[in-house]
Amino acid sequence: MALNIAESVRWHARTRPHAVALTEGDRNVTYGELDLMAAGCANALRVMGVKPRERVVIALPNSIAWVVIYQGVLQSGAIPVPVNPLLVTPEIAAIARDCSPALIIDDGRHAAELREALPEFNARGTIIDVGVEAAGLTLMPGKLAFPFPEFEPGETAVILYSSGSTGRPKGVELSHFNLLWNIQAFANDLLKLTPQDVGYGVLPFAHVYAHTCLFSTFLHVGGRLVLAPKFDAQTALRTIEREKVSVFMGVPTMYWTLLEAPVPEGLDLSTLRACVSGGQALPEQVHRRFEEKYGVLISEGYGMTEASPSIVGNRFDPEGRRMGSAGKPYWGVELRICDDDGKEVPVGEHGEVIIRTPGMARGYWGQPEMTAATFKDGWIHSGDIGYVDADGFLYIVDRKKELIITGGYNIYPREIEEVLYGIPGVLEAAAIGVPDSRLGERVVAYVRASAALTDRDILGVCETQLARYKVPREVRFVDSLPHNATGKIDRARLRLKANA
Repeated sequence: MALNIAESVRWHARTRPHAVALTEGDRNVTYGELDLMAAGCANALRVMGVKPRERVVIALPNSIAWVVIYQGVLQSGAIPVPVNPLLVTPEIAAIARDCSPALIIDDGRHAAELREALPEFNARGTIIDVGVEAAGLTLMPGKLAFPFPEFEPGETAVILYSSGSTGRPKGVELSHFNLLWNIQAFANDLLKLTPQDVGYGVLPFAHVYAHTCLFSTFLHVGGRLVLAPKFDAQTALRTIEREKVSVFMGVPTMYWTLLEAPVPEGLDLSTLRACVSGGQALPEQVHRRFEEKYGVLISEGYGMTEASPSIVGNRFDPEGRRMGSAGKPYWGVELRICDDDGKEVPVGEHGEVIIRTPGMARGYWGQPEMTAATFKDGWIHSGDIGYVDADGFLYIVDRKKELIITGGYNIYPREIEEVLYGIPGVLEAAAIGVPDSRLGERVVAYVRASAALTDRDILGVCETQLARYKVPREVRFVDSLPHNATGKIDRARLRLKANA
């Protein structure tokens, strides 16, 4: 059986060509127009020498251009590699070195710096500044000049990068089947989507939650996506009313902000029928107060990029939801809660969450050892600690891996610590996440230094080397840091100290 996830747009272009697929400001793009624009982009990519199965890095904010280029890459037979445009140049360069793309498409923020940072890339690839050179990729609609590319269902469709705890980026390979399975889980099992639904596309499409659950799912069912490059509470509320949005997907920080925001007088949100929260745990107080204030239910769920991402979710019926839990498994998902020896623990006891799912990724691009460590005998070892209650609801209670999740973004401490250790005068450093009512967690850096460094000295360097959301919100200078028996800095003890 042949499969290409880009077939979703082509299907609606044939059957409902005048239905609106995308709205950005005052501009609407129909499915018929989107298919032709994507085909024109695919033709341009082939002319530029991009071959099937080669990688194309897309560093753009949510926009019509993003969607056209992403679909064009798929129609060309190449593999899109979306990255968050908020990343700084060294981070995007590291991803490019890892996946060796044929093309990097940037929105103008990094193009010039990337050309300097990647001299070895200039000989084999191209870096395009879409702000200057958009015409060749997004403004030349047409029909494909070659047969529509088809793949085996298990072939890689997209590579999504998550932060690497080893300091090296992790490119998760998701197949066409992985995406199709996850789409049906969200479209049918959870949201009961129809072509009449309208989604608010403010979550960054480079993140697996928005990429698969929102962007891919809405285009698959033939709904309409209202695109927004960044989140603002008042803008979101007015847009939901004006565009008659029916589904809002966000991270807990967004729900906290909407909860605290004043509601414009006479605001009509009657079309909003469902909200979804992901990225990190949603505080129960925020969850309850939001539902009371806006009169719409939130489905909280749990997933991971390696699962494409959906694993469990709270449904919208009384029996299928439980406040404080991550929900029940989607169709086809199996859960185990295991101890350190890999044995299942009884109901209610804590252990590592182990998952078997049709959404299980192919592995990590070019990292067979890490792939083998995470994907064992058909099961994903999540590194998260949780338990399942007697009714089958999953609760996530801690993380075995020392991930920091702030505002829905995943950050590994070592990413920050590598930068801190590069500052003259820093002897030891550790980054941890501490609870934050708005962000879920905020990054705090602990530093032991031999020189008279200031907060501004530390943060100034971080701001040039890290994406904004990774920059510590606070720097704490200490005389010593706790260590474990092997001499490593004990972040668990540091978190206890920080929260005392």
